[in-house]
Amino acid sequence: MARFLQLLLETPEPVFSRGLAQLEKATGQSGVDIRLIADITEKAHQIMRKLKLDVSDTTGRELYSALIASVKLGTCESLLADNDYVLIMADGKIISFNLIDVIENAHHRLSYDKQIVSHGQRSLRGELLGRYMDHPRTDEPTAVEIAVSIGLLADNDEWYNDIKHKLKQTTS
Repeated sequence: MARFLQLLLETPEPVFSRGLAQLEKATGQSGVDIRLIADITEKAHQIMRKLKLDVSDTTGRELYSALIASVKLGTCESLLADNDYVLIMADGKIISFNLIDVIENAHHRLSYDKQIVSHGQRSLRGELLGRYMDHPRTDEPTAVEIAVSIGLLADNDEWYNDIKHKLKQTTS
């Protein structure tokens, strides 16, 4: 399971897998990573179906083109709301369902091969870390130490994680 997330986040191996295993152990093997992967897959498939794409045989280029077209049609905001951490691999490329990535890619007319996915990756790092931090068995200092060592808590993500945490507290 760590391989799926490692590929999406483009993090070095074997450090990432070992760190994720440590985070899982800290939660009593509760499957935080597996639930996240299931959520990502479910959300990606829902969006693809809304785009009238077949989830079993759509190519990465077709998906990317459909996401770009949703910007031009003005449907991307409603389509991609609350999916900021959703990324998938298609044809060996990462496709981001993050609204900012999709709008940036459309605005700058970036080709499939030059697309950006950095906002989606930052969101996924934050989502993964947040799920481990929110787990009742997690020891926060230990989790933070592991997260830093595997690149989940990058210095340039700090502002994003702080805002996301504050928003979560106000909506709970």
